[in-house]
Amino acid sequence: MDLEKSRQDFAKLQRKITTYNYAMDLMYFDGETAAPASAASNRIATLEILNDELYSLKLGDETAELMAFLLENEDQLSLVERRSLEVLKREFDRTKSITKEGFIKYQSLLSATRDAWHLANEENDYEILRPHLEKVFDSVRDLASAYNPDMKPYDYCLDRYEPGSNENFYDGVFEGVRRDVVPLLREIMEKPQVDDSCLKGDYSVEKQETLARYIMELMGVDMTKVALSTSEHPFTRRMGSHFDERITTRYSRSDFTFSLYTILFGCGFALTETGQDDELAYTLADGSASIGIMEGQTRFYEHIIGRSLPFMEHIYPKLKSLFPTSIKDSSPEDLYLAVNKVSAGPIRIGSDEVTNNLHILVRYELEKALMNRDLSFADLPDAWAEKYRDYLGVEVKDHAKGVLQDVLWADAAIGYFPTAVLGNAYSALMLAKMIEDVDIEGCIREGNIGCINDWNREHVWKHIGLHDAYTVMGKFVGSPFIDSEAYIKYLRAKFTGIYNL
Repeated sequence: MDLEKSRQDFAKLQRKITTYNYAMDLMYFDGETAAPASAASNRIATLEILNDELYSLKLGDETAELMAFLLENEDQLSLVERRSLEVLKREFDRTKSITKEGFIKYQSLLSATRDAWHLANEENDYEILRPHLEKVFDSVRDLASAYNPDMKPYDYCLDRYEPGSNENFYDGVFEGVRRDVVPLLREIMEKPQVDDSCLKGDYSVEKQETLARYIMELMGVDMTKVALSTSEHPFTRRMGSHFDERITTRYSRSDFTFSLYTILFGCGFALTETGQDDELAYTLADGSASIGIMEGQTRFYEHIIGRSLPFMEHIYPKLKSLFPTSIKDSSPEDLYLAVNKVSAGPIRIGSDEVTNNLHILVRYELEKALMNRDLSFADLPDAWAEKYRDYLGVEVKDHAKGVLQDVLWADAAIGYFPTAVLGNAYSALMLAKMIEDVDIEGCIREGNIGCINDWNREHVWKHIGLHDAYTVMGKFVGSPFIDSEAYIKYLRAKFTGIYNL
């Protein structure tokens, strides 16, 4: 084989793969935002055809031959080519055991399971979803076994989102959460609670959308690459390449902060994706191998920036102009305390910084037990309720506010939840390093988020497509030791000030 022609063929292959991914991303986005319920059958039929083609592209004999030749000549490839080849090889090895028929069937299973999740949510009936969910977990176990029969199935899942991670690693991260955050929550709950009545009002959807776009521009989001929509379950998604990012939110007429913080979460994701070098577009290196790093950036913008007093001071005039009646008697300090109120409730989305860790702890322990067959799906709702009582002191009264509230398991995103606590840890480690170079509070107070973005671009964004998390954190951020201690220290310091602990 000719090396130069092989490099050209590899570039064409990557462009084809990203094109198919773009088409499927668009269908996913449409299904979550605008498509009528009856469109599900169209979507499933179309995805079957696209996945048939995608299977051949990723796992066909020609691809295997091309990949083997390029691996033999890896030293003559560019860094982007080597990274893209690594990504392709990784996915090839993880899925090569599945037949084309099995691959298409698996994708159809996920589409059907997502539709079942929507219906189960509407009906508040876990039993609608349960048989689908059992099939999804069985399928993932089969993939894990075929990949490496000596590997724990849950390790297979964890490694997918944070390469190199496993149960032992996460058990260590979550031990700190269990040991320190549970008593911190109890200590806070014993104190006089923060008054958040200043947030209650009547906030028009139109003005909330104006606020959302103002926040996106304030954060430095490139509005030529990022679009804003609404969905029942807010999310942010890269569509094919980092040239097209979609942020969705949901507006509450009684509380503008739900949308505010889903937007800030989306800004962290979109800034990180669009902050990558354009030479990565349409390659398999476009994106991040580490979901933990991505979560760390979203936490930085949503919590460290968005729930700070300087941020409230800066956006206060805008809030007053948009919502003069609801905000008129409140100060920036009032709003700061209110948005940092710790509330132990059953819902993860929109949860505060303290309880968010515990919501993820519950999901980590349950999905680990499900994957290891230590828990049956029939007993899942009761196990869910028990852990919420133990860790958050909360009674879960129905399925919609309990086991049905998240769609990730229906999407087979098993192993994704733990990256949220890992992201919290990363955000605190990034903060500790950034503060050595940047007057973070001063920049936020002045609305100069660019100085923060510049640091993140230099130390994080430009590296995440080309390196795993351990290299990014160790070499470019400068924090080689990954645990939850820095984040727990950050929580303790912040909430001691708010609750006089």
